[in-house]
Amino acid sequence: MKKIYLLLGLAVFTGLNAQTPAQRLQIQRHTNPIAAAQLKQKIDQKAKVFESMQHIVPTLLKPQRFVDGQPIYFQTDNFFSVRSLRAETMYPGGTLGINATGLEIFAGVWDGGKVLNTHQEFTGRVILGDVSNTLSTHATHVTGTICAQGIQPSRKGFAYQAYVRAYDWTSDEAEMFGYATDGFLVSNHSYGNIASSLQEFYFGNYNSQSIEVDDLMNTFPYYQVVKSAGNDRSTTTLAQVNNKAGYDLLSGVSTAKNVLTVAAVDQVSNYTSPASVVMSSFSNWGPTDDGRIKPDISAMGVGVSSCSSSSNTAYTSLSGTSMSAPAITGLIVMLQDYYNDLNAQFMRSATVRGLLCQSAREAGDNPGPDYSFGWGLADGFNASNVIKNNGSSTLIEENTLANGATFSKTIQINTTQDINVVVSWTDPTGTANQNNAIDNRTPRLRNNLDLKILKDGITYYPWKLDPEYPTEPATNVTDNNVDNIEKVQIFNATPGVYTIQITHKGSLQGGTQDYSLIASASTGLALGLNSIQADNEFFVYPSPANNEIHFNNTKEYALDDVSIYDITGKLVIAAGKVTNNTIDVSALQSGVYMVKITSQGTNFMRKFTKN
Repeated sequence: MKKIYLLLGLAVFTGLNAQTPAQRLQIQRHTNPIAAAQLKQKIDQKAKVFESMQHIVPTLLKPQRFVDGQPIYFQTDNFFSVRSLRAETMYPGGTLGINATGLEIFAGVWDGGKVLNTHQEFTGRVILGDVSNTLSTHATHVTGTICAQGIQPSRKGFAYQAYVRAYDWTSDEAEMFGYATDGFLVSNHSYGNIASSLQEFYFGNYNSQSIEVDDLMNTFPYYQVVKSAGNDRSTTTLAQVNNKAGYDLLSGVSTAKNVLTVAAVDQVSNYTSPASVVMSSFSNWGPTDDGRIKPDISAMGVGVSSCSSSSNTAYTSLSGTSMSAPAITGLIVMLQDYYNDLNAQFMRSATVRGLLCQSAREAGDNPGPDYSFGWGLADGFNASNVIKNNGSSTLIEENTLANGATFSKTIQINTTQDINVVVSWTDPTGTANQNNAIDNRTPRLRNNLDLKILKDGITYYPWKLDPEYPTEPATNVTDNNVDNIEKVQIFNATPGVYTIQITHKGSLQGGTQDYSLIASASTGLALGLNSIQADNEFFVYPSPANNEIHFNNTKEYALDDVSIYDITGKLVIAAGKVTNNTIDVSALQSGVYMVKITSQGTNFMRKFTKN
């Protein structure tokens, strides 16, 4: 079987925009082989335990998991939301003027049965990854939303030139390990636990199912799992619905830190305000027990017309978060396709998550995130513009923060407008909830990064939500200590220079943390994007300083304008043009300061400590 797949893989990687074997090898090189071997051993051991426990349940009720010794059963959760997510603007001839079709990039699909891979919409682009014999309209429908080529134009999928590897959900974890090991980027999972079979403590709980996928994404930093939120909120006979007013319904994989959990909304024909995005009647809401913002993102999942398995020319209309999740999966394939066109490489999964949440259109009754829509309605137009303008008027950076380090970067706006900055990271796997505690608020975050924006002594904090009051608006007056996506928004920001600052609390597990920084403004960031702060031959000394600081300036940068800010972002010295590489800092109090230097139109920052 492996030989067949290898031959197929070699046959299809022919397009200029394809994810080539060389690119997949490059992604594979970012995998820690020791961690991968340990994870494989862990998965194999769980498979053995699973098989040994099969005798405890009736054969006709075969579970898909055992969690904390209890059997867990899956169910399928599912529109054609290309226009709702403005993904058509990314197509050839679209308003963005780009060419994102997912050409020969693979998406994985795990579902409750076999995809009809001979359907006319797939033309050899769906490869069956296992030997399931039970045809599934649900799985075929999901796959069509991702990659149907558009023989029936109204049923065209998002990434209509992409490929899919399709599996049933049996042995999904082991198969996902193999898929990620091969260097692929994204997979869709439109299934989840049957809510009526769960005890109360399962809801919102970070457990072994959450850990499975967080383990995978920590081992494979380019691999993104996309998960449907579930469809239980309209089940009025479910005690959890009645007791929590529709909140606290997520379970299993949906509560993982690094998964994109997707809510379902009605079709958005014309977005004019947040009220244009209408929540479906069924989509499950968060929070997680520790208060994280889940679901992460919303997409259309009502009345989706896509492929059916009843014949090679059949279609059907379905509704559910099972339909909204593949819309996000297809959009990710398109965004990776476009990013690779411009940069000859792909985004880390943390960048993908951050980009989708940073560029989402507002939804819900209040500014910021909520536990129903997440960060809002995903938007291919906005996300593509962030990629398109990176380095000129927007910013996408993939960096690493060291233990005890502070990252600072300046941005500038020239007119009053909104500023939107996100930091996201693949957080190390957390500790499972113990003793079946209900609504355990202990944070599952391991590496607690903090994003702030500073200007003139004012600190702007990221959004966060309170799980004790899930209907209340998000706040942004203190640090967020639970989420691994943090967003700072400044509405009607006045012209000037703003400092983006990223720090961390405690010690970083492993000593460092990779993170992604995404920033934009309503009409574009003006300066500070082409920083040369990585130039180690240019630095400020001594640190600590007494009366003066000096610039080691062997490359003879022109110090056109130099300013010094305290740790809150307040301007304390405006030195202007500096010609002798020295500034008097004797009047400053003891503490940490940032020096902002403008050299030939480029801004960069240096830090020093004053005795």
